[in-house]
Amino acid sequence: MNAPRDPKQWFDTATFERVATELERGPRPNLWSDVLRRLMRERAARWSLRWLVALVLTSLLVPLLPLPSPASMALDKQPKAPVAPWVEFMNERYEPWYGELNPLDTALVGVRQKLFGKKQTGPWLGTDAKGRDTLSRILWGSRTSLLVALFAALTSLTVGVLWGALAGYLGGRTDNLMMRAVDVLQSIPTIFLVIFLLSFLNAPGPQGEARLVSREAVFFLVIGAVSWLSMARVVRGQVLALRHAAFVESARAQGASTAWILRAHLVPNLAPIVLVYVTLTLPSVILYEAFLSFLGLGVEAPKVSWGVLAADGAEAINPLATFWWLPLGPALAMGATLLALGLVGDALRDALDLKRGER
Repeated sequence: MNAPRDPKQWFDTATFERVATELERGPRPNLWSDVLRRLMRERAARWSLRWLVALVLTSLLVPLLPLPSPASMALDKQPKAPVAPWVEFMNERYEPWYGELNPLDTALVGVRQKLFGKKQTGPWLGTDAKGRDTLSRILWGSRTSLLVALFAALTSLTVGVLWGALAGYLGGRTDNLMMRAVDVLQSIPTIFLVIFLLSFLNAPGPQGEARLVSREAVFFLVIGAVSWLSMARVVRGQVLALRHAAFVESARAQGASTAWILRAHLVPNLAPIVLVYVTLTLPSVILYEAFLSFLGLGVEAPKVSWGVLAADGAEAINPLATFWWLPLGPALAMGATLLALGLVGDALRDALDLKRGER
């Protein structure tokens, strides 16, 4: 029996017209809107996203807040325990010294001074042994930790995805050479790489000249050099499984270039696993930054990060006196952020798993 040529013969007229109208006028199904809907149904992921958004916005706008300068010191005073906001809400002891600031932060600090003048918040989370406000240092330190995580994510998304996709798609000798380069980089102990780069690039020039590269730039260079390696391996494995798929063979038969196949076919199909992997990698990058800064290989004063605060908190614990608020504040901030990133990553992985269906 021959199939009918007219599509209307497959259905009755009313059904055919209704389906055609819905397809023509109604909204098309969107994978990412469905993923977002499933993600926001998870209460833990929803609150974690709110925490991360609030943290990012606060870190970005912290120069506008009426906080003490994170670099302002009072060496003649002992560490002060936390004070409730209703006990000391504001005082007039603001000192506008921040060390080196970029032009944007300088402008924001200028706006802060016009808005609040000499007013600043009280020591709500206490002060350290040098009289610096703990709350201010936690918020300013979050900028460095989050910026390192963002830089690692962007490096993984650009270098790691491109490197792994090219290696997996081209295969053969090219794949072998590219992945052997990844093996060589992964075989180098990262801590030795940090020390070498700090000694070579961060050393003072002859006759007391300025350093070739700032210590912070070296730190970001090391993070970028090691953050994309695992992503390249993951992407290569996925491309090896997809490069002989029917849609790729069809595009290749029609004369599509390698760049077109990667951009239009392979990379979009890798988006779910890449996104989940980046989300789950961010906590490890933040911890790695804290570890290097704790060892004194990260940012240097007057700049601050959560790792620097952890090192300062460890020094404050001694047999004679324990200033418990110094390690507690940074630990809670870092722990809450790592937990939120982990919960969002797990929920995103479940939301992108289309085989699970509706739960």
